[in-house]
Amino acid sequence: MTKIKFFSVSGKSAADLQLPADMILLHGEELDDRGESACRSAPENGRVQLSFDVDDMSLTVGSRKKSSDSAVELLSEYDWRKVVLEATTLGFAELFCAVNALLANGATSINIIYVEPAEYTRDGKGAELFALSEPTRGYVAIPNAIVDLASEEVEAGVFFLGFEPERLDRALEEYQMIASKYVKVVFGIPAYHPGWELDAIIPHLTALESHKLQLDYCSANDPEAAFECLERTRDTLGAEKRMFVAPIGPKPCGIASAIFASVYPAQVGLLFDHPRRKKKRTSGVDLWHRFTVMVGRNDESAAAASAATA
Repeated sequence: MTKIKFFSVSGKSAADLQLPADMILLHGEELDDRGESACRSAPENGRVQLSFDVDDMSLTVGSRKKSSDSAVELLSEYDWRKVVLEATTLGFAELFCAVNALLANGATSINIIYVEPAEYTRDGKGAELFALSEPTRGYVAIPNAIVDLASEEVEAGVFFLGFEPERLDRALEEYQMIASKYVKVVFGIPAYHPGWELDAIIPHLTALESHKLQLDYCSANDPEAAFECLERTRDTLGAEKRMFVAPIGPKPCGIASAIFASVYPAQVGLLFDHPRRKKKRTSGVDLWHRFTVMVGRNDESAAAASAATA
């Protein structure tokens, strides 16, 4: 059985995370203050941009572009011991492709950093509405994590929810067969800041009242809690059955989802809508996190655990 262990270090700056000086930072587009700060945590010659193109299902790593099915090859030139994934700027599809490829290349640990925002940008139409993403064309499969929701093999699912209720609404509209499955929606509680949990829950009340959805909660900034939430659903699956995960909420929940789908590919598929994230979607920089995920078939040694949190 695969053993998963999470270790975390938090602080007010990159210096508090004790990042390796020779790290290779795989990052996405710098859209806001925290993204710019996160990318500056590595020297310029140690930064490699990674992007996923949903139109042609390609992955670009630095200057190299190939089908996302070739993610293992694209990342094979990097020593996984030095790689740090910058989850603040990486979209979920890029994050999953990177995690999946690193594990396929033999990684037994994955280092990820994430920076919380001081504030999210409101859209000006109402205090409860946020301007985080542009409209998308809908849910599109991610290679290596495809799931057929019409299949009777898929009996359960988990949605991690954030501030954008239209994303859940669209999934329920496009995939009406979801109503026939055991589906859990998860809110990030405690939220990054007191009161933000209401900004997530209240806009979703209509969907919760209209559909048979189970409620669950986990800390918004704790991938381990999110992973355990997913494990609880996986434990309910019947023999030869599958589940889907829709990581449309807090990024730490997306980190857990990427690890979960990579570790259990036979049982887990991903449902994702590939939003186009707006620039200046947040302002300011708050808490920094370094998450280290140890993946192996045996208990990791005390020395490995110590190194992960050093």
